[in-house]
Amino acid sequence: MVRSLTLALLAFGAIAPVVAADVLPPPPATVTAPAKVPSAAEVDALIASSAKWLRAQQQPDGAFLQGKQFVLGITQLSALALVKAGATKDDPAVAKALAYQERFRQPDGGFYNPEEGLENYGSSLALQLLAATGGDPGRIAGAQGFLFSTQNATTGSITEGGIGYGSRGAGNEDISNTSYAITALRASGVPASDPRLQKALGFLERCQDLSSVNTLPWVKNRGGAVYTPDESKAGGSWYTAKAGDPPPAMDPYGSVTYTLIASYLTLDLKPDDHRVKAALGWISGNWRLDVNPGMPEKQAREGLFYYYVSMAKTFDLLDQNALALKDGRTVDWRGELFSVLSQRAQTGEQGTFWINDTKRWGEAIPQLVTAYSLQALARLKASL
Repeated sequence: MVRSLTLALLAFGAIAPVVAADVLPPPPATVTAPAKVPSAAEVDALIASSAKWLRAQQQPDGAFLQGKQFVLGITQLSALALVKAGATKDDPAVAKALAYQERFRQPDGGFYNPEEGLENYGSSLALQLLAATGGDPGRIAGAQGFLFSTQNATTGSITEGGIGYGSRGAGNEDISNTSYAITALRASGVPASDPRLQKALGFLERCQDLSSVNTLPWVKNRGGAVYTPDESKAGGSWYTAKAGDPPPAMDPYGSVTYTLIASYLTLDLKPDDHRVKAALGWISGNWRLDVNPGMPEKQAREGLFYYYVSMAKTFDLLDQNALALKDGRTVDWRGELFSVLSQRAQTGEQGTFWINDTKRWGEAIPQLVTAYSLQALARLKASL
């Protein structure tokens, strides 16, 4: 099965398995002073500058990216970032993005470019935008129905309850696609008690390295998460296992562990739930912001800004600022994240933007990375 960049851009994953031997080394032994929590004025200034830059990228047709590939998804993410930073549906940039999105509404209720194979992402982002801007109830219901239609309903499948790209069929569901759909469905009014969302909860549990909820043979009770119940992008895959091989290692990593926690909370699990606490335990033992922890050393910064926005979303939903680490330190995520975003920011005449120094998962596209960063900053501001 070929997993193209087209299928991978907006997802954190969907690539050939990596070699588990290149495990990320432990963080440096030197203990640095905690980063100072920024003031509201400091965060506001960075939000304003990055929103200015993002607005300057919008094209006459409403898109935030030139070309033909990934334009819908990046436009939706950019508009969502502006909305989270305070823009309304009447804001010209948001209104133009909504009109652009409308061009991709399909007869099945979804919003996507059929040529890209990103049906779930486009539809989930559309549903989030519609919910955030008071969109048409008929369009909202249509997008909800489309997302549920892509859910794996195969009883007994290890990916039952999960949602994938929408273009690859049952058995190809993953935690990133599922999380985007859960976020959209909940934001648009579907209750967490809906039986279909409870099925999605079961899928999330099978992505967690925790034997109390996951009986798959790779589980080692480390608490973190993997990309699918049968593959980790940090190492370990049943796709490449041969008959007679031991179960793959299936190593957890940072971005999807935050995705897991945020999805649990979105489905109304409480912060003291043992599943949430186990995942936070993995975070507390793997706290790093210079890399996406758990990823192989050669790919350590891949998906870094997705990691940042997932972190901000998680702590915002937890309503928690401080985290006790396993090395004895206590960190405040707001100071740590603001510090690293400030250091990585690039500012020019149009404003402030970000770009990753590795291109995987689309993070060499500044509009995508800046949209992630702006969303993270908006959540950080809300916590002050």
